[in-house]
Amino acid sequence: MENKLRNLKQSMKNSVFKELVFTDKHQEAINRRTKQENVLEASLQLLSTEKTGIELVQLLRARNITRFEEQEGLIYTMLHQLEQDALLTSRWADQFKYYILTQKGRKWLKKLEEKNTLELPFLKKLIEGESS
Repeated sequence: MENKLRNLKQSMKNSVFKELVFTDKHQEAINRRTKQENVLEASLQLLSTEKTGIELVQLLRARNITRFEEQEGLIYTMLHQLEQDALLTSRWADQFKYYILTQKGRKWLKKLEEKNTLELPFLKKLIEGESS
């Protein structure tokens, strides 16, 4: 079965995708979208347990996501938006605000993970021109 899939992939590459060309602009747009989704997915995954914004930034940094390094205010903008969308809930304790996923947030994360599992590897291979 695996050989049939490889043959199909090669056949599609030679016919259906023959005229498909990704410009640098296309690649940049897809990479930007992928990075945004990765930041969001990673943030939601980390917020399955209660965390402060500072803890979240540190854990994202550990995952090599440095988008918030010099602009830490952006994390709170994102957290506020997620809270407005009812994906997170928060509470104040000991002068810190703690965030955690809601049930809606868990469902949304699951859908995001499923989508990324199906789509992103294919797009990445297609853009980078990997052959298997």
